[in-house]
Amino acid sequence: MRILEELRPKVFDDIAGQKHLLGTDSVFRKMAESGGFDSVILIGPPGTGKTTLAEIIGNYLQMPFVSLHAATAGASEIKQVMESAGTQGTMLVFVDELHRFNKSQQVLLLNLIDSGKAKLIGASTENPYHSLIHPLRSRSFVFELQRLNHEDFALMFAKACVYFKKRYNAVDVVISDEDFDRLVQASDGDGRRFYSLLELSAVGGKFVGDDLHLNVKQAAEHTASGRYNTDEHYNMLSAMIKSIRGTDPDSALLWAFSLLRSGMEPEAIFRRLLISASEDIGNAYPDAVTFAHAAYENFMAVGRPEGDIILAHVVTFLAGCPKSNRSYNSMWAVKKYLEENTPAVPEPLRTNGQGYMYPFDFGGFVKQEYGASEKVFYSPSDAGFESKIAERLKKLHLGVKDYGKSKSEK
Repeated sequence: MRILEELRPKVFDDIAGQKHLLGTDSVFRKMAESGGFDSVILIGPPGTGKTTLAEIIGNYLQMPFVSLHAATAGASEIKQVMESAGTQGTMLVFVDELHRFNKSQQVLLLNLIDSGKAKLIGASTENPYHSLIHPLRSRSFVFELQRLNHEDFALMFAKACVYFKKRYNAVDVVISDEDFDRLVQASDGDGRRFYSLLELSAVGGKFVGDDLHLNVKQAAEHTASGRYNTDEHYNMLSAMIKSIRGTDPDSALLWAFSLLRSGMEPEAIFRRLLISASEDIGNAYPDAVTFAHAAYENFMAVGRPEGDIILAHVVTFLAGCPKSNRSYNSMWAVKKYLEENTPAVPEPLRTNGQGYMYPFDFGGFVKQEYGASEKVFYSPSDAGFESKIAERLKKLHLGVKDYGKSKSEK
């Protein structure tokens, strides 16, 4: 699309939206203009200016600029950047979809930053903090870009009109308020998509006298985005997990593949499945979390579309498993207890303590104090494999701890 290159912002003030970051007195603007950072991570939806912003920072600081995409770049590409870094002064390395880099690749980036020969700007459509190694997180400032709004698109449209008048030799560019609203809605906060739709509207438009009338309806109808807004993504994730929790594999499948269709990264879907395997299934089927992790690794190794078979496999498996949230509840119970108490380690359990009884000298179990002599944080259910755990704990701790009952039964 020619319009994307012709109207690509060249300086900070050209960027539509993001006033919270680009105001003249903003922390981000001052940091970017001074180069006072080692690593910056920009998170936000597509088409909000992450790549453009990185390029503008490189131009402003007059730094050599290298762009990598984490989905296609590997360790060899990072090493090539490391070898060339410093030959022309400090380099600015931009990594799109930063969260896709594995730990070893992140270590290479970290070494590059620590060498002082390069600064890093990472970009992601989701917060990548969960997937970053701690040393890289600690060196990084994170800033969030927001979806463009109606006012932002109005400013972009004014610039597009100047471009179209020159390109098509038109006296004016005409669009109705209804069509402009339709254009904004179809763009879904994505500036790149907005300009692309405008270009198609101009190509399919017609002249009435010397005025170019844009054909927005046709452009919008033939380029359905297939995307959902952020709230709807979260709603579908919630629906998928609640369907798994409710043991409804059909509904779980519906929402899992709706998420894929809407453009959500498979990693984000599998991350929620892994959480569900522990939170909702837990010890009712302990191998569920191992299965979900293996399915994720296999999906990434196979890729789409064949990997969709693996996604269907793990979703139906988790939905069909017996359910228990008792281990999940035990986490909150012990955290609450620790907010109000500071337990001391019993003498026999200390490193050089006296009086410890080795369970295997007593056939595998012996009653002694381990720190919560009467306290029950984990109360196993009678679901699936957890029923065996409940039976064993009840038998071993009879008369000391009241295992296997819900709070309402106590």
